[in-house]
Amino acid sequence: MSEPNNTNNHGKWIRDTATLFYQIFSVDYQDEGFITKLLSGGGGNSTLCSTWTHLNGCFVPYRISENAYNLLREKLGEKADEWVCLKNNTVYVSKQVYKKHPRMFYHNAKGAENRVNVGKFFHFDHNPSNKKVLALLNEKIKAHKNDEGFLEELTEYVRTVQTIDLITVFEDDIRTSADKKSRNGPLTSEKRDELLNTRFYCLKDME
Repeated sequence: MSEPNNTNNHGKWIRDTATLFYQIFSVDYQDEGFITKLLSGGGGNSTLCSTWTHLNGCFVPYRISENAYNLLREKLGEKADEWVCLKNNTVYVSKQVYKKHPRMFYHNAKGAENRVNVGKFFHFDHNPSNKKVLALLNEKIKAHKNDEGFLEELTEYVRTVQTIDLITVFEDDIRTSADKKSRNGPLTSEKRDELLNTRFYCLKDME
């Protein structure tokens, strides 16, 4: 897992990201399909999704579902107390967990059953999806671009619009299925959280 950058530049990166997307989405382009073209393609294949993905690692916070936390402790067995710690609503996971058990977290298999069959039990999920984040930013900027003090409001919105969630592969199936079935496109993070009916802890690395 790569944690958000906690240097003194943290706030500056958030504001600069807000400024960048304000400049992109506040302009009245000659062709209405121009932004659509920039957003076309799946996930990171779109021009703007790739831009957001490269920036959000500097400030988007990580979380872990209670179900994933309990399953992780179960999978780690006797190492659980050494490598996983829950304190003050934050789960600390040793970097050794990802190094020694990469398949539990990273594999290209699709669908919970297929993932479990290859030994993947957890998934890092962008919540909401990167494309949904950009759609939300586009809508918000279009509606409020001329409001006084809006850039400050947008900066705070960028700070909170997305999390990266460590969830079980079955929880990921629930979210993915709901996104695909939604008539209005991917769901908001609030709706996706409601689907899982679990609590979330902050997630941080420990040595």
